[in-house]
Amino acid sequence: MGKMKGFLRVPVFVASMTVLLFGVFGMMLMGPPTMAAEKKVIVQAMDRDPDILDTIKAAWYSDALIYLHDRLVSRDYNFGYRPGLATSWDVSGDGLVWTFHLRQGVTFHDGTPFTAKDVKWTIDTIKDPKTASPFAGDLKAIDKVKIVDDYTVQVFLKYPFPNLLFNLSNTASGIQKAGCYDKYGDDYGIKVVIGTGPFMFKEWVRGDRIVLVKNPNYHWGPEWMSNQGPPLFDELVIRTIPEESSRIMELVTGGVHVLRDVPPLQVDKLKNNPEINIFTEQSTRLGYLAYACDKKPFDNVLVRRAINHAVDRDTIVKYIFNGHATPAYGYLPPALKDEYLAESEKLGYKYDPAKAKALLAEAGFSKGFETTLSAENDSTSKRLAEVLQAQLADVGIKAKIQLYDSASYVAMLKAGQQDLFIRLYSWPNADILDWFLLSSQFPYPNHSRWCDPKTDELINSAASAPTWEKRAQGYKEVQRHLIEQAVWCPIYIPDMMLAVRKEVINFKIHPWMIQYSDGIDIKTK
Repeated sequence: MGKMKGFLRVPVFVASMTVLLFGVFGMMLMGPPTMAAEKKVIVQAMDRDPDILDTIKAAWYSDALIYLHDRLVSRDYNFGYRPGLATSWDVSGDGLVWTFHLRQGVTFHDGTPFTAKDVKWTIDTIKDPKTASPFAGDLKAIDKVKIVDDYTVQVFLKYPFPNLLFNLSNTASGIQKAGCYDKYGDDYGIKVVIGTGPFMFKEWVRGDRIVLVKNPNYHWGPEWMSNQGPPLFDELVIRTIPEESSRIMELVTGGVHVLRDVPPLQVDKLKNNPEINIFTEQSTRLGYLAYACDKKPFDNVLVRRAINHAVDRDTIVKYIFNGHATPAYGYLPPALKDEYLAESEKLGYKYDPAKAKALLAEAGFSKGFETTLSAENDSTSKRLAEVLQAQLADVGIKAKIQLYDSASYVAMLKAGQQDLFIRLYSWPNADILDWFLLSSQFPYPNHSRWCDPKTDELINSAASAPTWEKRAQGYKEVQRHLIEQAVWCPIYIPDMMLAVRKEVINFKIHPWMIQYSDGIDIKTK
């Protein structure tokens, strides 16, 4: 063995004892060993996967986008408009200039500061026709956005638009980092998502799960929340589980902690499970039977009225929804207090098979007619279709049921192949009527294929009303006209029902979306 400069030989025994004594002494100084804290994960189940995780380009908004991005305006537990990334706003006397004062000290997930340029870039990109944003129409009242300074922006409108706060509080108005498209290209919304929200993007395994991790630097939560800082748990996993029975099984066995949209037939069973809590609240949803209004015989208002009289809503609510819904006669749910037409039931069509038959005879269909009734292939829609099939048959309308999976159902509607079909919408604003019933939305999402100049005139007048109060009154006129024309057959308003495992603590229900950053936590074993 060659010589080594500076090497001091030490007997092996002495060296070993030195290491041992040092180790014992070190442990005495450190105290007893501690276990690493267990990672806290909450899993939520969804029935479908998004097309993209980009608020600007998405056609369907994943819940994940709520938590990745903050918006200028937030909505509290009473659905009131409150500060978000904007601490306050001013409106000019003519209602055409909105000045937003922005929150300072906010950073994006990559560490860059949030400023007025990000607000302008987000709105300009949504409005740019080259972006082809599905949300562009909702911001059509905006003429331009001007940066006053780093923390002040002015939004100039083409006409008074009192619904601006609603639109700026929506998922689609989540503030993006300026220039993110140029920097990340086609990876943006798939492999990369940059926001200022309480959670950060970790991964998206298509068709399986979206994983978000808490933003440790988050300290700008809305003042109406009990927690303005980082979320109390580590990860939020949103699992895609298309099969209803599989979602229920995962909830029962603990593979899922939170299930939105509990099937009505499962509610009583889950209520009896000591490991699960059911949260219920009035919803902003409406289930209805629609028809292709440009196709015979549905182009005849008498036929549409007959269909409305043929449907026994009370029976449907009792036997299909086990009472976890209320009958619907109008086009908006009562939860939209300002905009809902209170006399909807009075003006609507009551169950009256004899009157339905008389109307069909008057329309030239005394022997009824044959048609197709389309629905999605989930347990509630399937049973509803079967009951509607029987009720329509009682007045002479023979409907053959055709079931689809979610993707095929949308494709069928886009292709204009529908006759009668069942739909359910969820939206907390009267502008849902713009979305589904303006002629400019034909052929999709105007799936009932209703192109009517008077409807267009009434909706456009309401949407551009100078004040919120006049806007609400305008939409009531829209509803009166739609009821008179029997454009849809409203059926039910389902309760909002969420199932939450008991290890999830501090859970509270929000009328729009679960606020996971507001003190919600999970007990670990």
